[in-house]
Amino acid sequence: MTKRGKRLGSLHNGNTITVLFVLNNRYTAFPGNPMTGPLTWCVYRTNWLLLETSRVFVGMLFDPCRDIVLVTGGSSGLGKELASAFRQKGATVVVFDINLPGKDNQNYVEGVHYYYCDVSNPDMVKERGNEVRMEVGQVTVLINNAGITTGNTLLNLSFDEIETTLAVNLLSSFYTIKTFLPGMLDKRRGYIVTIASTLGYMSPARLSVYGASKSGLITLHESLNYELGPPTFNTCGVKTLLVCPGQLKTYLFGGVRTPSTLFAPELDPRYVANHVIRAVSYGCRGEVKLPFYGNVLPIFRSIPWPAVAILRYISGINNTMKKFVQKARETTNMSTSFMAEKASMFSRMFPFSGATQESMSETPQPLGGRDHQLKTS
Repeated sequence: MTKRGKRLGSLHNGNTITVLFVLNNRYTAFPGNPMTGPLTWCVYRTNWLLLETSRVFVGMLFDPCRDIVLVTGGSSGLGKELASAFRQKGATVVVFDINLPGKDNQNYVEGVHYYYCDVSNPDMVKERGNEVRMEVGQVTVLINNAGITTGNTLLNLSFDEIETTLAVNLLSSFYTIKTFLPGMLDKRRGYIVTIASTLGYMSPARLSVYGASKSGLITLHESLNYELGPPTFNTCGVKTLLVCPGQLKTYLFGGVRTPSTLFAPELDPRYVANHVIRAVSYGCRGEVKLPFYGNVLPIFRSIPWPAVAILRYISGINNTMKKFVQKARETTNMSTSFMAEKASMFSRMFPFSGATQESMSETPQPLGGRDHQLKTS
């Protein structure tokens, strides 16, 4: 070491010692033990280069000590399993839902921050987003999972059913992303996970609105992915992941059987949740399709329609939702008959005066009106 180098002192910062060396009349700083020499500098320099390479090409990795996870629709089904899986990892988890489980409910997850939020309402999403930032912190992992379904033909769907399904399944993702993405960009750390469906690539009959909403989520993910920068490089610090599972064993499609339990089995929500948390932990981007047949469904979009029609007929995909509609009708009829029977029993036990009976008969009935109730009774 030259005399000039000997005059340079050590700089202490906590437990880290920074030593300055003079190499070729230039000052070069490196952290480490002053007794190890330039070899330690090379080790640390190599480690820094590897970390920078990982940051640019791989991006952020899920860290339960740093990241705050928000799951929409996290009170039941897949959302509940996602909230539980991230909580078991030790992460701070926030749930947006309109049905909040009580502490004695089996869907309640200890330690999760539950917020009542109708994600189809943009004003409520912004309001709850501000509350989360003030009370919990900045969300860095956003999982758009909320969804509903209405299995019916397009002509039999009401305008309200169409608007509600699109608002919950599709528009809510726009609202949550606009609410939480700016904070992620400021921190240069974020993960946006979109839960779509394989039905976004091939939708059966009687699921026009649901299939359209899932196709919209796939397109939203693709466009947002490129808006954040080239997918090859993680320039802004925010990553996106699209998850397209097949049919899940949840109440959403209760009573619907898949065309083939061999090639298209029903998926356990916990199985899908474990795949999602594994992908986020590894820093994966792109798409995750479960089960395997989901990887070949996009190919059918480029096949001539006569061939697709034959394949749809063989698979029986267009008949799956008939059972869903039939079950819904049977449930409605059973509920109507049950209510009519109970009302008849109540009237026999507690007879009313003629004026009261007349006034009740003029009251509109919620289950199909007076004529319908007379027929069912």
